[in-house]
Amino acid sequence: MRSNIRLRFRLYASVLPLVAVVVLLSGVLATLESREAITRLASRHMTFKAEQLRDYFYNEWTVMQQLGLEKEDVYRGALEASLRSYSLSLLRSRTELILAFNAEGKQVMRVGLDALPPSADETPGSSPGIKLTPGWFTEHLLGRDRVGVAFELKPLGWTVAVTEVQSTFFSEVRNIQTTNIWILIISVIVVAIFLSIFIAHVTGPVERLTATIGRVAATGDLSQRAEIEFVDEIGTLGASFNSMISSLQASHEQLEATSEAEVRARQLAVAREEETLYLLGRVTDYRDSETGAHLRRIGDLSALMARLIGQNDDEQYLIRNSSPLHDIGKLGIPDAVLLKAGKLDIKEFEIMKHHTWIGYDLLKDARSVYLVEGARIALSHHEKWDGSGYPAGTKGEEIPLSGRIVGIVDVFDALISTRPYKEAWSFERTREYIAGQRGRHFDPHLVDVFLENFAAFEQCVTQERY
Repeated sequence: MRSNIRLRFRLYASVLPLVAVVVLLSGVLATLESREAITRLASRHMTFKAEQLRDYFYNEWTVMQQLGLEKEDVYRGALEASLRSYSLSLLRSRTELILAFNAEGKQVMRVGLDALPPSADETPGSSPGIKLTPGWFTEHLLGRDRVGVAFELKPLGWTVAVTEVQSTFFSEVRNIQTTNIWILIISVIVVAIFLSIFIAHVTGPVERLTATIGRVAATGDLSQRAEIEFVDEIGTLGASFNSMISSLQASHEQLEATSEAEVRARQLAVAREEETLYLLGRVTDYRDSETGAHLRRIGDLSALMARLIGQNDDEQYLIRNSSPLHDIGKLGIPDAVLLKAGKLDIKEFEIMKHHTWIGYDLLKDARSVYLVEGARIALSHHEKWDGSGYPAGTKGEEIPLSGRIVGIVDVFDALISTRPYKEAWSFERTREYIAGQRGRHFDPHLVDVFLENFAAFEQCVTQERY
């Protein structure tokens, strides 16, 4: 059901309670500040007592000095008794104490409202040495953690401390902290309630619109539409989204039709390119009856080696289709040399070497990646790892990887095949020969892979033959 309440008014209804919460939190901050103020006030009050006690002593001492009685033990004792009496008048808490320590840190005075006598280890003069620095301190005194203010009475050689038990001194602070915690808990609950109302009342439609968008993005189903819940800004956004999806759906359907046509055209182009590569390879069948089967096996063996050394599908597909062109340059070799039944002499072998350059020249300027790779293979598949190959004497990793791959599988297939000038070798003899050419004719790593997976190469050739 649609409602005509505008988003602005719904926001007002949700945000106003939040304003009240902000006010409440402001009160909490004020309470926290009052806690700090109470702490400062209590500290100042204790400091005031210390100042009063010090001023009282020095007033009395000044009078004794004026009368010349400051060295009389009787009057000094009376002054100390008077100091104890005045100290007692300053105390307001049973946990408050006024202590005095001599230069050796021994307790010489203890004044408090507690009527219980001090224990043996708290008797004046018997406590362990305590050194207090004038000013505010926090120390463990008389078996309890205490805070206080210390000052010196130099005429007596005393350090006097107005102290309070730490837990008592901060008791009001703890009360404020407890109150603040309850205020915070209540505030959080209130905020949570109003935020829930806000989310449900204001952002609910946005979340549902977002969920619809998410489903469209995840599934690609452009038939889904957002529900229009309110006639407001969010409702307008939902309607615009539905309109956009409708247009997008129409465009997508048209794009799919175009894409399908493009895929079909690409598949046709690839098929024609593969057909061209096949026909190029078949051309040499008319020169050498063994070449056609040899070319198919070279493609399969090269792709197998590419897979075993970790090349991806595209790289395997590329070498499968380009490697059969490795000997296309033999089209330019005279029959007398190409089809000779016996071993070629030096001059004939030099003519045969030219098939690498002929193949390269035939393919190098092509736009097809297969033909360009075929040109690279045609030029480099007779190079040797140690640099003793032809046509350029390239060595090591300077030889293109595709040329190194075709170089080893070409020799493998040639050795196990019957040629006009030789009988077919056994697989075991062929395996031993290639192992012996590791680091000389062939890439050591490719030889290792070949030997580790020899059964797979043997199976590949056997399947092709039968």
